[in-house]
Amino acid sequence: MLRSAILVCAVATAALLSGCSSEPPVEVSASSIAATAVSALEQATGESPEMDCGDETVELKNNTTLECVLTDTTLNEEFDSEVTITDVDGASYSVSVDVAEEPRE
Repeated sequence: MLRSAILVCAVATAALLSGCSSEPPVEVSASSIAATAVSALEQATGESPEMDCGDETVELKNNTTLECVLTDTTLNEEFDSEVTITDVDGASYSVSVDVAEEPRE
């Protein structure tokens, strides 16, 4: 069950940028990060929730945190969640997902 999925990690891979060593920062959409978080939760729990982290573009930097809303489609309940980007290496990164134990009111 998703309530027990407090912290999980996943690695996201994307095409690496090519060019000189002073490349601009890599940015991805918040929806891409949400998809990575959903994939991690699915691997950890066997369930596939929905997650909304907004529609902004996010620079891939270690310890960047996004406030998201996870929807448990089985229970039809929403949970506050925090997705943190870690282990950034170019366009590759990991995420940790912290899901609130109680649904939103």
